[in-house]
Amino acid sequence: MKKLLIFLGLTVFCLAQPFNDDDPRAIIEKVKIYRLTQELDLTTEQAVRFFPKLNDLQKIERKFGEDKMRIIHGLKELLKEHASDEKILEVVAKFEELQKDKLTKQIEKMKEIWQILTPVQRAKFLIFQEEFNREIREMIKKIKKHRKP
Repeated sequence: MKKLLIFLGLTVFCLAQPFNDDDPRAIIEKVKIYRLTQELDLTTEQAVRFFPKLNDLQKIERKFGEDKMRIIHGLKELLKEHASDEKILEVVAKFEELQKDKLTKQIEKMKEIWQILTPVQRAKFLIFQEEFNREIREMIKKIKKHRKP
């Protein structure tokens, strides 16, 4: 019964979100939520607490990606301008701080997630993340292969 409630709740949540079939990331995210719920066998209480934390973890990664791209762009510009070593080192130091900050936030968020999951669910979550990401990479490779003439 709990699984049915979770599934219905997630279905309503997913249907309430605007569906954009042009954005494969949105589709992947919905599949990920569904599969995680099934794989981890989350209770209703766990699901309510787990998914916001997972979303926070993903936000940390997205923010890092955006900031990283800005820094890389800045480094490219500095190299084009033949900037001094000191200026380049300043930007590299910002990148290092950005990485440290990301890791600290990720560790904090994972500790919060661990408080929600049982040890078995934790193991399943780690395995799921690795396997799901591998599956997505493989799908992207196949799609790219078929698009080439």
